[in-house]
Amino acid sequence: MRSSIVILLFAAITLGGCFEGPQGPPGPQGPAGAVGQVGPKGDKGDPGERGQAGPKGDGGAKGDPGPAGLPGTPGPAGAPGTAGRIVTCTGPSCIMQCNPGEVLMSAHVAPEAGSAAPHCKYTSATAAECAVAANATGYGLCVKGP
Repeated sequence: MRSSIVILLFAAITLGGCFEGPQGPPGPQGPAGAVGQVGPKGDKGDPGERGQAGPKGDGGAKGDPGPAGLPGTPGPAGAPGTAGRIVTCTGPSCIMQCNPGEVLMSAHVAPEAGSAAPHCKYTSATAAECAVAANATGYGLCVKGP
């Protein structure tokens, strides 16, 4: 009997689907399920393309002046000076006279008195007359003429 039960059970399981009718079309989709937990963070992605350059900015504030530069090279030597002779005179009215072949380049009185008027008056290219106060001297520079 046991073997008959086992055979009947096997036959019932094997032949169970044979007696059903044809299968119908699939039913409508059911509602979405609940949202699951957030998954682990993914790997970092590749860098994107470089963007375009932005517009040019405003100019900055003026900077501080730079350090002083190095000294320049010396200039060429000047022309040799004209050798001259100093002549002097004293007294309330004195005359400065250069030698023949000389020219009177300048004439003045030192120390000067408080007057703004000129103290010496040229009388020729070689002489000048000066008004000299007490304790003062008239000076003139005579150089060789052309």
